[in-house]
Formats: sequence, C-alpha cells, structure tokens
Amino acid sequence: MPVAVNDTVKDKVAEYLDAALGKPVDLAPLPDTTPLNTLGLDSLLTISVLVTLLEDAGVDLGEHADSLVTPSTLGDLYEIADRFLGGPEAEPVVAVPVETAAETREHNAQLAHYQAKLAYEIDSADLRDALAAGQDLVVVDGRSSESYAAEHIPGALSIPHRSISQDSLAGLSRAPLYVTYCDGIGCNASTKTAIKLATAGFRVKELIGGLDWWKRDGHPTDGHAGQEHSHHDAACGC
Repeated sequence: MPVAVNDTVKDKVAEYLDAALGKPVDLAPLPDTTPLNTLGLDSLLTISVLVTLLEDAGVDLGEHADSLVTPSTLGDLYEIADRFLGGPEAEPVVAVPVETAAETREHNAQLAHYQAKLAYEIDSADLRDALAAGQDLVVVDGRSSESYAAEHIPGALSIPHRSISQDSLAGLSRAPLYVTYCDGIGCNASTKTAIKLATAGFRVKELIGGLDWWKRDGHPTDGHAGQEHSHHDAACGC
C-alpha cells in the first residue's frame, strides 16, 4: 500500500529531481507508480538523488545499508523521503562528521559505486532465493546454444548475446527482472547480454560468478552435463 506523504516531502523530492535533471519537474499530476526512468532518470542519476537525499537528512548509510533499496518509481522515492524527512515521526538518524567538499565528492562516488553494484548485480544465493520465492524474474544464458545445451541453470532462457536484436527480443515482456549469466569471471558474455537487454529497455542484473559460482555454491544444473543439487550446499554467510 502506498505511503501517504505530505506536500513538504513531495516538494523536497521535486527539488532533488529538478537538480538531478537540470530542469523543473511537475510531479503533481503524476501517480506514485510512475517509473523514475520515464522522468529521465537513469540508474546512476537515481542513485545520485538517493544519496543526496540521505545526506541532507544526515543519514549514516552504514546504519541503514541493509534496508535501503534503490527506488524505481516515484512512490518508492516518496517513501524513502518520508522515512527520513517526514517530520516528527521520521526515523532518527546518526549525525555524520562534517567533510570537505573534496571528501564529500569522494564519499558520494564511493557510495554510488556500491549502490550500483547492488542495483546491477546478484549473487547465486540471492538468485536461488528469488526463484524459490517465485519472484518475477527471468534467467538468461548469454552463451552459445551449444554451451547452453551442455549445461545451464534450470529454467534459464538461451539467448546468445551475438544473436540479440530488437526483432529477437520483440516477444519478451518488459515486466520481469532479467538476470544474465555466462561461464563465470573469465567470460564477459553475461555483460554483453546485459548491455544489449538494458539498451532495449529491459531491467537487468548480472549474476556474479556466472555458472561457475552457481555450481560452486551447490545449485543444480540442467543439460547434457547437468549436475544434481550438491549436499555440501550451505546457507549464504552474508
């Protein structure tokens, strides 16, 4: 259920968006479900807005890192703003030490980097849990069809990155999150696949370590060389 936020919070959000986009944005007629990317915010600009909002609120990101998710809609951004800027019932924050301008820029860049990693990457344990929970996502194998036939993550689609075009993607829904993978850290097919899907307007994350780390974590695979679930699989320590 959307959080009811006051006009002060909405005005503050509008200020952040105006500054990020370099032009006025009229939020009044827009529903909370409005995707931020339709306003002109790409992922990095969205993270920049989030970091600026939290810094203005005096939030110690280290205290809240596990509970913060990069917003994707206007309503998401309103909720975060209301949480930390919403007046007397807003969450208490921990004061951060005063920094020089150079230190602040460096700090912002570092935070944006780590926020981006969480926004664009997923590990095998989180992917396993997301699949088990029935989340709306599609796993995409960006390797060759021969490699896919030999071994792949169960349920994954075979979309070799070399074959991707607007025509080949025409039948895919843009609603799910697409998770791309390849052999592992020595292969960049997942990155090439992610770039092409993102360019075509899909929401994408890349599987850290690819098929290699999926198997190292004991998860099953399908295909000619598929393996059963490993008994040494353990819960993720993170």
